Amino acid sequence: MAISILAQRNAVATAYGVAAPYGCLFTSTGPGTSGSATNEVTGGSPAYARKAMSWSAPSNSAITGAPTFDVPSGTTVTYAGVAVSATAGTADIRDATSITSQVFSSQGTYQVTFTYTQA
Repeated sequence: MAISILAQRNAVATAYGVAAPYGCLFTSTGPGTSGSATNEVTGGSPAYARKAMSWSAPSNSAITGAPTFDVPSGTTVTYAGVAVSATAGTADIRDATSITSQVFSSQGTYQVTFTYTQA
C-alpha cells in the first residue's frame, strides 16, 4: 500500500536517512543483499573512508545527500550504498545500487548524489 499523506511520506524518508547516515562505495559486484561490506573500496592517500550523508530535509517525499569520496588509483567503482557506521568494512550496509562504472587510474575524488524517495 502506498502512503497517501505527504507528511507521512516525508517522515518515512527522514527515518531512512537516520537509519543510513553514511555513504560508501564498492567495486566488482557490490555488497549483495546481505548487508556485507564485501568489495568496499579500500586504500589510497588520502585514504578512502565512508562519508556522512548530510541528508537534506524531506521535500515531496524525497531526501538527497551528495558526499565526495577519496578513491585510490587502480580502483573501478561500480556500486554506491548507505550504511549505519562510519567504519569502512563493517557489515552494516542498509542499501546499495549499481552506478555507472568509474575507473580511477590515479588517486581522485568521486561525488555521488544519493536520493531516496518514499512512495
